[in-house]
Amino acid sequence: MLEGLRDSKDRRRSGWDRLAVFDWPIARAMALSGDRRAPLVAATALSRLGNGPIYFVILLALIFFRPRGAAAIALSGAASILVLHSVYPAMKRKAARPRPREVGIACPDAPPPLDRYSFPSGHVMTLTAALAPIVIAAPRVWPYALVIWASMAWARLAVGDHFASDVAAGTLIGAGVSGLIAYWIVI
Repeated sequence: MLEGLRDSKDRRRSGWDRLAVFDWPIARAMALSGDRRAPLVAATALSRLGNGPIYFVILLALIFFRPRGAAAIALSGAASILVLHSVYPAMKRKAARPRPREVGIACPDAPPPLDRYSFPSGHVMTLTAALAPIVIAAPRVWPYALVIWASMAWARLAVGDHFASDVAAGTLIGAGVSGLIAYWIVI
């Protein structure tokens, strides 16, 4: 039985190893060092905004710019985030992918992450889930949503908390769940 467990761990590790061919060069290029102080401050600030404050700003902007339908859009985003965060910890534990900083690709001055594992990116997943209903209901705002999303994706890579595939997976999971829920609530 222990042999079967080792085999499954080796298979999982080899999957991450196959992804590492693409992920590691990107992670090395994106991870900031302490000698680039201004980008590090910006990446850290964006990452911290993703811990919660950014969602209040998004909600206020939603109410200010689109008073009609704002409640349905906000409900859709909140429901998506609730669903995602009910399964997200289990996804992280199951994948058990180490963060770039744990494998020697890191920004030494970056703040510690909120949890242990890298895959998928919870910051990007949650932000995508919040922005998707807004873009679905008001497609003309997609460029603004894209800038917000890209800023968070860059920040998570720059502080050494995620690989590019973690960000891509967080985006796909967040968009998939939020898109379905938005279809039921908003459209």
